[in-house]
Amino acid sequence: MGHTPSHEDNLTATFYIKDPDSGVGEDCETFYATDRGSWLVQGKRRGDTVASQLVNLADDETFLEVSNRTVDAFVRKYVKENHGVDLG
Repeated sequence: MGHTPSHEDNLTATFYIKDPDSGVGEDCETFYATDRGSWLVQGKRRGDTVASQLVNLADDETFLEVSNRTVDAFVRKYVKENHGVDLG
């Protein structure tokens, strides 16, 4: 499947956090902050059986699976950096 660049590709992604259980250089779930106030999430691709369970997935949308541990790490970091609260 090819990718055709468009105006939506005009953004800068900056590493934010990855799966805390992953090793150095290991493929893993990763969050990236963008300069447009949005997030990119890198994760495992899933197939048509999972896609068929999602509501209103448009042709230009996709989905991926991210573990609870990665989301937990993301939320903790986000809350600390944006609200000054250390959730421990």
